Amino acid sequence: MLKTKYQQNHNRICNSPDCEELGLYPAPKSRNNLKEYYYFCIDHVRAFNKSWNYFAGLNEEELEVEIRKSVTWDRPSWKFGTKTINHDFEKAFKFFDEQKKIKKNKVIDKKLENCFKVLELNSDSTLKEIKSRYKILAKKWHPDAQNSVASTNNKDKFIDISNAYKTILKTFTKLETKK
Repeated sequence: MLKTKYQQNHNRICNSPDCEELGLYPAPKSRNNLKEYYYFCIDHVRAFNKSWNYFAGLNEEELEVEIRKSVTWDRPSWKFGTKTINHDFEKAFKFFDEQKKIKKNKVIDKKLENCFKVLELNSDSTLKEIKSRYKILAKKWHPDAQNSVASTNNKDKFIDISNAYKTILKTFTKLETKK
C-alpha cells in the first residue's frame, strides 16, 4: 500500500543528533543536491534554515552566474541580436519589403503605361519622341485652338495629356539621376 507524503514523513525521526522528535520538515542536504533532504523537527529545521546559506562557497563569478540564471528562472537566454533567429526574422521582413516594392513598381508601371497610351506612344519611345508627340497633341487639343462648343471636352483631354507628359518626364529624370 502506498503511503501519502505526510504518512511517510510522519514516521521519520529528526536527523539532528540526540533528538527523538518526529522529523516532519524537509531541508536540502546540499546546494548541489536539492532533491535529497534531511528531516528535522520544527526547532531543528528553524536552526538549520538560519545557518544554511545557498551561496556559501561561491566566488564572485559563480555568484554572478547564479544571479543571471535566477533572472530567467534558470532557463537559457542569449543577448539580443546574437541568435540566428533574428537573421531569419529580418529576412522575413525584407521579403515583405520586396513584395511592397514589386507592387509599387507594378502600380508605377501601369500608371506609366496609361501615360504612354494617352500620348499614343510605345513605352520604349525616346525622350525626343515624347516631347515632339506632346507638342503635336497639345496644339491639337488645346482649348484655345478649338471652338467653344467642345471646349470642356478638349480642356479635359488637354489636362490628361499634360499630366501624362509630366509623369513621363519625372520618370525620365529619376532614371537619369540614378545613372
